[in-house]
Amino acid sequence: MISDAWKKPSLWRTAAAERVSETARGQMISASAAGLDCAFLTIVVVASLMLYVGHLGFYYDDYSVLERMRVSDDGSLLGLYHAVRPATGQRPLQALTFATLYWIFGDDPLGYHVSNACLLVVVASLLYLILRELRLPRLLCVAVPLVYSTLPHYATNRFWLDAFQITLSGAFFLTSLYAGLRCLRASWPGLGLWLFLAVVGVGASLLAYEVVYPLFILSLGLIWWAARLLPRAELNRLAAPITLAVLGASILVFGLAKAALVAEHGQNGYQVGFQQGFLHHLLYLVSGSVKVNLGTYFLAFPYVLWWIVRHHFSAADAAIAAMTGLVAFLYLLHLGRRERDRFAASGVWRGAVAVGVLALVLGYAIFVTNANVLFRSAGIDNRVNAGAALGVAGIFVGVAGWLVGRLDPRWRSIAFSATVASAVVAGVFVINSLGSFWTNASRQQQAIVSGLAEATGPHRPWSTLILDGSCPETGPAVVFADQWDLRGALRARYHDHTLVADVAAEGMRATPRGLALEMTFVEQISTRTYPYGPDLAVYDASNRRLYRLLDRRQAAEYLARSRASFRCAPQRSFAWGFNPRRWSLL
Repeated sequence: MISDAWKKPSLWRTAAAERVSETARGQMISASAAGLDCAFLTIVVVASLMLYVGHLGFYYDDYSVLERMRVSDDGSLLGLYHAVRPATGQRPLQALTFATLYWIFGDDPLGYHVSNACLLVVVASLLYLILRELRLPRLLCVAVPLVYSTLPHYATNRFWLDAFQITLSGAFFLTSLYAGLRCLRASWPGLGLWLFLAVVGVGASLLAYEVVYPLFILSLGLIWWAARLLPRAELNRLAAPITLAVLGASILVFGLAKAALVAEHGQNGYQVGFQQGFLHHLLYLVSGSVKVNLGTYFLAFPYVLWWIVRHHFSAADAAIAAMTGLVAFLYLLHLGRRERDRFAASGVWRGAVAVGVLALVLGYAIFVTNANVLFRSAGIDNRVNAGAALGVAGIFVGVAGWLVGRLDPRWRSIAFSATVASAVVAGVFVINSLGSFWTNASRQQQAIVSGLAEATGPHRPWSTLILDGSCPETGPAVVFADQWDLRGALRARYHDHTLVADVAAEGMRATPRGLALEMTFVEQISTRTYPYGPDLAVYDASNRRLYRLLDRRQAAEYLARSRASFRCAPQRSFAWGFNPRRWSLL
């Protein structure tokens, strides 16, 4: 019954085939051409990160994770995994990623960041191969991963070790989708192998991170759509129902397993939504996604570029962005001239927009029941946009292709190539500008630790240190922002895992019981108090001096002398100079 129904042509299948006949989608891009396209995407990704990747360090949560492995009695891969596992909550693959990288690279950040750079190349190539498997025009197959790889919407995933697992989760999602598409035209032995890979991709993606999980709904739809339109000579007629059934079941099973892990280990992150009710949270999701994707990085993108030129300009960043954009323009122009007729196939471009909108919505859908989201265009919080950015890339390329199709045929290739290349130039320029903040933050960390060592001398007179005179962030990048990152850095420096350290980022008061530090985040104020005594010291990074605080009087004298004019921007407040009261949409 199933096989007969699958073979029987339907009116929908006939109409759909007529709609896509204009794209000549029956022809798959050759292996040699695909290899060339993936090489081009690799060059673009590498060019976009070559200026900063060698100068990045560890930040924020990274230090607490590294410390767990550093003090582990068992230095084997399994021992390191067990050491870091409690810190990763419901994400065991994140723990395995940390353990593997530490097992190979130890405390050298370069190896971690080069590994993540390779993962970015893999993501771009997998996205290309998926579009190729869908028999879409070569120009679109190249343009979508090209734009996605250079979007600044999720740039933090390039710089911060603790966000690497999001890229890993996305890579496994794309692996699962690609394997599911390959099932459709596989022989029976090959079907089993591809199906196994698709199922493994589902589990690995969800156990690494959860933001792309709702996108598996889209993957099922794309597999079903591809099966309906695949030429009969290539289609294994039972492969589609088997693939959809097995993948659908695995998505459900792994989703339940993830829910069990959340119940056992708790939810990673912080609570932002729901305090004012579910409706308020939904409105926050909608407004936040609109402000980031339609506001900052679309309507206000010219302003963002102007702000960088005025406040944080680097000739090297501008040069690498221009060179990358020129290469992208020439490559796309070459493809566009070979596929001039594809611009008239408006159905393809409209389809890209429709799928992009769906991907954008699903990219944020996980937060409907999860309050761990804070919308920011830059900084550690923009990592939540990684899944939705797939939709942004599809929408941008689809709209560009559809609009270009309305032009005179002589100008279509040039106009499309210039439009996409302009997005690449802007994206690479912003990404490298953000990267320079993170590399500068790493240098500031090193200067603080080395300055403290010089001020302390050979005999360390303290066991509890408060860092003062240093802002927790430089732009959107984290320097030392809380107790766990400074503590981890100092324990590694002094090889003493009993040290206590904290950062006087905002408020510091001399109370009768001790030195009180205040920290505000999402309108919640927390206070930590450290008792006076011979073990308590404050390091003022602004003048590289160490102060012992034996009692309240000494603490009050220090505060009156050193804190009078010290000011820092609130944490997570970087917004390219926007005044939120005047530009609430952006």
